[in-house]
Amino acid sequence: MDGYGVFSGLVPILVIGGIIAAIVALARRRGGAEEAEEEEPGIGTLKRLYFYGLSFVALMVAAVGVTNMVDYVAERLFGSKALIGSEMQLALALSLTLVGTPVWLFFWSLAQRSTRLFPGETRALARKVYLYLVLGVSAAVVAFGLVSLLRWLLGAGAFNGTHVALPLAWGGVWAFHWRIETLEGQRTELTRSVRRLYAYITSLYGLVMLTKLLTSTGVALWSNATRTALSVALVGGLLWWWHWHRISRGDSESVLRRVYLYLFAILGGALTTVVSLSILLYNVLQWLIGEPDVASASAHFRFLPGVIAALTTGAGVWRYHWAVVQQESHVAPEGLLAARRVYRYIMAALGLATLATGLVFLFSTVLGVLVPEAREKLVSTDWWRNPLTLAITLIVVGAPLWRFYWFGVQQEAKTGGMEERVALSRRVFIYLVFSIAVLVTLGNMSALLFMLLRDLLEGQLSAQVLQETKWNIGTLLMAGTISVYYWLVLQEDRRATP
Repeated sequence: MDGYGVFSGLVPILVIGGIIAAIVALARRRGGAEEAEEEEPGIGTLKRLYFYGLSFVALMVAAVGVTNMVDYVAERLFGSKALIGSEMQLALALSLTLVGTPVWLFFWSLAQRSTRLFPGETRALARKVYLYLVLGVSAAVVAFGLVSLLRWLLGAGAFNGTHVALPLAWGGVWAFHWRIETLEGQRTELTRSVRRLYAYITSLYGLVMLTKLLTSTGVALWSNATRTALSVALVGGLLWWWHWHRISRGDSESVLRRVYLYLFAILGGALTTVVSLSILLYNVLQWLIGEPDVASASAHFRFLPGVIAALTTGAGVWRYHWAVVQQESHVAPEGLLAARRVYRYIMAALGLATLATGLVFLFSTVLGVLVPEAREKLVSTDWWRNPLTLAITLIVVGAPLWRFYWFGVQQEAKTGGMEERVALSRRVFIYLVFSIAVLVTLGNMSALLFMLLRDLLEGQLSAQVLQETKWNIGTLLMAGTISVYYWLVLQEDRRATP
């Protein structure tokens, strides 16, 4: 997949993120924000939504028009002179620009005049949502354009006018609104939350882009795939550095920062590491005891460069962000303790999920081997080798990971007293695991009973039903074991606390 495929979904994702920002911020519109609005009512909420909503729509129309206009000029200067349909493109560009620009200027001037009449308007929620929504969309579009421009400069693709048009047009939009926001600043916690949401969303996909080069597995050293990966990594690295090291610097007490660190960066890095390690171990075991798809070792182990690259990248992302958490948590000892607790439960959950999947494959494979096949076999008699190999792989990877972190927190719960047992992260982990295990148990039990009763009522009940339901039985055994174990842990915690 080239750079276009990587970026094709960024703009709608960012727009959705902006909408979520508005919803979250509106839901949290209490306390200080409401008091500030009571002291300085300004122009009113409905008028703000009217001004900034129409400003946003008109700005998007005008920006698309300017983009098409610059695209037309760039194609004339650097591309093919004989362009099919170029006059239609120019007409569309002029119409969008001539309609969108005056409308945006009109409503934006009204919004700006309101800030001069009522200084409190600069911290209004609608204004901040507008500014950061524009910044988010324009940053994503600029990133797409810069990647395509770098691909052309590195020789990975032909010239297209959008390579120049997107960075110029949307870069101007971003720079203008960033200047406005920098001058105004964020004076309330609510507006700082909107800023954080923009910063961490952009940091996240910038980080993903940055890892593109490290996980590139092009056969040739300077292939088109390598050039594309380099383009994506350079743009992503710039985005990530600016939003993570500049905009988000000193924001160690933010809840959104913790969400970014734990749920995306640390968990994403750990998940990449576990998956890569599982793929590596599975292919090695498949060559030794399983049924490889190819006969030659060179063809079978062709996956090694890509897996090693992903393993190294995931471990690096994991380690770096965990070091950030430790560094920021040293500001307050209780913060470090809470950070370690959350981290351990996240890693225990990852290990448990890996181990549980391995147990499903193990139980199902053993049952399939032990129960005789009633029908004529259409597959090899050694069908069990690869599933058993996968089961061993997942258990070998997941069991030590779960055991290390889970029994670590169990020891903390025994020595730490009631504070550890009633910690929110522990209760969320136990109740979530227990609830999922119970639901999986009930679902597979229902499916198993349905198949048994169906064959019984049809008079076709035989050992064949065990072959057909071996995956349900395996999942049932796994989920039942986990639900019973964590039910006992839950009861132990309840007895140890008032």
